[in-house]
Amino acid sequence: MAWALQSAGHDVRVASHPDMADTIVKAGLTAVAVGEKEDLAGAVRAAGEDERLRRIVDALPFGPGDANFRTAIGHYVLGAFGLYYPEHPPGPDRRPMVDDLIGFARSWRPDLVLWDPLSFPSPIAARACGAAHARVLWAIDHMGWTRSRLLGRLEGLDRLDSLRSRPPEDPLDPMASMMKPTLRRLGHDFDEELIVGQWTVDLMPPRMRLPVDLRYVPVQMVPYTGADVLPEWLYERPSRPRVCLTLGLSSRHFFAKNYGIPVGDLLDMVADLDIELVATLNDAQLASVDRVPPNVRVVDYVPLTQLLPTCSAIVHHGGAGTFAAAVSARVPQLVVPTEGAERVEVGAHVALRGAGLSMPTVESGLLTVDDVKKSLVRILNEPSFRTGAGELYADLAAVPSPRDAVPVLEDLTAEYRR
Repeated sequence: MAWALQSAGHDVRVASHPDMADTIVKAGLTAVAVGEKEDLAGAVRAAGEDERLRRIVDALPFGPGDANFRTAIGHYVLGAFGLYYPEHPPGPDRRPMVDDLIGFARSWRPDLVLWDPLSFPSPIAARACGAAHARVLWAIDHMGWTRSRLLGRLEGLDRLDSLRSRPPEDPLDPMASMMKPTLRRLGHDFDEELIVGQWTVDLMPPRMRLPVDLRYVPVQMVPYTGADVLPEWLYERPSRPRVCLTLGLSSRHFFAKNYGIPVGDLLDMVADLDIELVATLNDAQLASVDRVPPNVRVVDYVPLTQLLPTCSAIVHHGGAGTFAAAVSARVPQLVVPTEGAERVEVGAHVALRGAGLSMPTVESGLLTVDDVKKSLVRILNEPSFRTGAGELYADLAAVPSPRDAVPVLEDLTAEYRR
């Protein structure tokens, strides 16, 4: 999206925490370092201990089959929300991201702020400089769903009875209550745009969109998995079916501890198959592996956009970025999801569209290496999965590209800019 805007003649800056600056620059973009390095994993862990966040989760209408949704919202989404809206004001030794971002926005004065849906300081900075602003989804809209369902639940309550059971200083809306101290410190009032944006750029397939009444602009997710020199072994098509195994960067730590299925078992399962398995694993994940079968190639990293066009299938954890790369390459997918985020929903969508299969979650206790192997053999041998992968690609191609979306964003910026 940033490249499309830049290519159309717009000035683009990408603001994030200091430890993201090198990644942004390597993507050919201009970085702006704001705030301090944050312990995002710690914020996710702390979310379960934050009574303010627990009140939000308890107010949401989760059903008996919504365990994954509850985990994704309760830890990942609200963990970030709690990180940026702390209970107590920052001390004099802190550099809050929101303060730095507001300072930069007032100095540079952008017309449009496009923000990660978990970067909650961004809409405040946009308001401080009069810019239009919109979220850019990289997965399904958990926060939009959360806010929509929370408001629906609050509006359905008998407000008098609810208020009688709460202390006078405890407002009915727990999300607004968390935000107001920070907003007061910065001289702003609360409104819904500070949670869900003025509109939302949706990179996920329209068929996966949650039933949320917000203004969405669909944009094709063009996979970006980094840049690197093309290895010589990828110059030519393989002589036998090639399968990619990736557990995702976010899952590397998880699988290194051998929860669920040990990495060694995943490699051994293909030893008697007439395929080549390319496994993107690091040293920590390989620490417990006794042997690597002859038909397995282990690489620490290779861009999926280079590897997948040579593959007949991919086995992955269900991350949205990996999903997009597989769809773009028209490769059938075997999803072995872990709970939280969008991974279970991605697996369900792949299976529903006939583009692959989805296994039980790693945490369910129902996953076996034999079942994974049988599913992989099915995907390689049944042509219907290749057909389904082609249909997923057709869905992707029907969505406006980032380049095509630029005029839409220009019109919306003119509409919303103050």
